[in-house]
Amino acid sequence: MRDAVIVEAVRTPVGKGKPNGSLAHVHPVELLAHTLRTLVARSGVDPALIDDVIGGTVDQVGEQAMNTTRYAVLSAGFPESVPATTVDRQCGSSQQAVHFAAQGVLSGAYDLVVACGVESMSRVPMWSNVPPGADPFGPGVAGRYPEGLVPQGISAELIAAKWSLTRERMDAFAVSSHRKAAAAWDGGLFDAEVAPLDGVTRDECVRPDTTPEVLAGLRPPTTTPGSPSASRRSSGTSPRATPARSTTAPPPCSSRPARPRPASGCARSPGCTASPSPDPTRC
Repeated sequence: MRDAVIVEAVRTPVGKGKPNGSLAHVHPVELLAHTLRTLVARSGVDPALIDDVIGGTVDQVGEQAMNTTRYAVLSAGFPESVPATTVDRQCGSSQQAVHFAAQGVLSGAYDLVVACGVESMSRVPMWSNVPPGADPFGPGVAGRYPEGLVPQGISAELIAAKWSLTRERMDAFAVSSHRKAAAAWDGGLFDAEVAPLDGVTRDECVRPDTTPEVLAGLRPPTTTPGSPSASRRSSGTSPRATPARSTTAPPPCSSRPARPRPASGCARSPGCTASPSPDPTRC
């Protein structure tokens, strides 16, 4: 069986998913197009050789409708012959794009493929794809689950209760994550993967000065004491990483610069405050 390897990985800085976010002025198609252009420039790949571009986007509506990935490919200047598609597996959409790309390489369907994704929650807020009064589930799902599906907030509560994750313990982890992310930025550990855009060079959501006392004052989304708060959820990030995969193995680790694993923080959307962020290009 052939191997699937990562040739290069690029992302934009992470901006807040709010109207005043540092990247809120950038159309989501251009967010992804900038990443794609930087990807081929840094890797030296001829875009005409790319077999497919697979992108992940959740809210495929408005400025992210009608196959956002395809428009990003065209805006990036890739040949019109390069196909592209956009997939939705909710929060795992871009990860699924990576899986589909790797599976295509392993099966022999692809020799060179780009997996990517974009989500501009500052311009296309969460639930924009479900207009008021619309029912995305249908009568079959309602009949099977008459009490309704368990929402993410309650799911987080259940997980915290099952594993005895106290509010204090989660806040401490979040504080540590912010400080590690700031240290990683200061140490230049993200420089090789970030493509600055319109003067934005660093992730906007890192808060190294936060404290457990500050986080303790955040109101939880539910009424259960000790429940998760905003300090441990996504900040509504805009861009996602864009690795290229090929069957041609990269040089051995000894002959190329090592890419150290970021400690944690905002290296990958959506986990911005408390999620570890391994660098997939690390030797």
